Amino acid sequence: MSAQKIEAGSGLNWITGAVQLILKNPVVFLVMGLIVAAIGWVPVIGGLVMVVIGPALYGGIVHAAREQEAGRTTEIGQLFRAFGESGKTGAMIMLCLPSIAGAVLLFVLLMIVVGGALLGGGFAALTSGSAEALLGALGGGALILIPLALLIALVVYALQFFAIPRVMLDDAEPIAAMKQSFFDCLGNLGAYLVFVVLLMVVAVVLGLVLGILGFIGGLLVSTLLTPVIGCGLYLAWRQVYPESQVESETPTVQPAEAETTDE
Repeated sequence: MSAQKIEAGSGLNWITGAVQLILKNPVVFLVMGLIVAAIGWVPVIGGLVMVVIGPALYGGIVHAAREQEAGRTTEIGQLFRAFGESGKTGAMIMLCLPSIAGAVLLFVLLMIVVGGALLGGGFAALTSGSAEALLGALGGGALILIPLALLIALVVYALQFFAIPRVMLDDAEPIAAMKQSFFDCLGNLGAYLVFVVLLMVVAVVLGLVLGILGFIGGLLVSTLLTPVIGCGLYLAWRQVYPESQVESETPTVQPAEAETTDE
């Protein structure tokens, strides 16, 4: 399936359009966001669970966004739609593979940085109990690790970005969808980066404002951003793959019966 080339400003439009969609039915979308946020904030296992089923839950929000825009009924239960369609659950869960691979790679890089710091004198800093000394020992490695971590996160998200709506709405094969998603994000790098960076800025600002509420503040930030991300993915899919949108909205027309004439 061919993808459209779009302007960088489209990334902003996906966010503003997502907010407009949510405001048409705020209760449903915010409750969806709260459910996803609550799962992610469960101690110890919440993050792991979200890595595995997160794409499926975001797929449910993508589906709800399409239903909302089409004027059809949107319900909270649509969040779990991927788990109710035959053959959809496994396909959506496969989209967690980039996150797992990225986490493993980050762990390996962290061990390399920490190991190098210890060999370079960081062990003495560690045993000294001085935080400043330890940060100084890790400093060079941290400067390398941070941009690498951001790059890995961008690559992981690029593999999932268009794949989530394509697998959910187009029944695309997961591996092929992830490959195409990555290259289509590269082809529309400006819009992709605008979308991601703006959401990161909003998350930081909301975190600072609501941080005084502690745990509740963090939960609110996740609750607000989750439906924006899900609806934004839907709008990105709709714009970049207009052929899919036409096919999904075109009703099946039954062929007319051939007329016969008596000779």
